[in-house]
Amino acid sequence: MQTENTLKAVDYPHPFDEVAAELCSAARRYVAILSPELESAAFDTEALDDALRKLLRESAQSEVRILIKSAAALVGRGHRLLNLARRMPSRVHIRRLREHPEWKDETVMICDRDTVLFKPAGSLDKAFCETDARPAAEQHLDLFENLWRYSEEDPDLRALSV
Repeated sequence: MQTENTLKAVDYPHPFDEVAAELCSAARRYVAILSPELESAAFDTEALDDALRKLLRESAQSEVRILIKSAAALVGRGHRLLNLARRMPSRVHIRRLREHPEWKDETVMICDRDTVLFKPAGSLDKAFCETDARPAAEQHLDLFENLWRYSEEDPDLRALSV
């Protein structure tokens, strides 16, 4: 049975944060997040942290990759996803890409190559969720992969050894 592509509007940052956690709870293997600042209101939630931990526990092949523009806010105020990346550095990767002509500062979360949560650049409070949308997800994932190639590790994101 083939399911139908579903596109729905989502207010940002709430209930965007709840939708993000829900989508990650349903993910089976892969989550990619592209966000200039990895805003706390949308991504630093207990529900999202729990969903990603569950994903990582359930499959040895699961992976979370996060691409940001600046680490200053994450490091300065702390962030659950930064803590998760520091605890599981082989499975959760956060990298930085300051500028790239293809990245217009949109925020995108891709789950398992078929679901996309998207906030357009310049939008303060509107986002969209598209489920059962492999072509859209693959398009966003292609952009993510290209940007990832140009990104770099940020020493500020590493765990401090004592």
